[in-house]
Amino acid sequence: MRIDDLNRVPVTPGTEQAGQTAQPQTSEATVPGSEQPDQAEVSQMAQSLAAPDPGRIEQLRLEVQSGSYDVSAQAVANALIEAHLNE
Repeated sequence: MRIDDLNRVPVTPGTEQAGQTAQPQTSEATVPGSEQPDQAEVSQMAQSLAAPDPGRIEQLRLEVQSGSYDVSAQAVANALIEAHLNE
């Protein structure tokens, strides 16, 4: 019975010497000095989520510090189920 190593890196011509494997080749040539910076765009929805209401944050902080912040397990479960069903 023969077992082949399915995860090995293929050997390209000229690298048959012991211990050498082929390096992955890319189809794009990189010209020194022409690298462009990475860019990302953020949607309006994501931007609105990133800017929370400072008044609400302060209210929650005070409730947590005083020990009066309480979340109903039933409310959390219902919100999770609703969010999942509305996807």
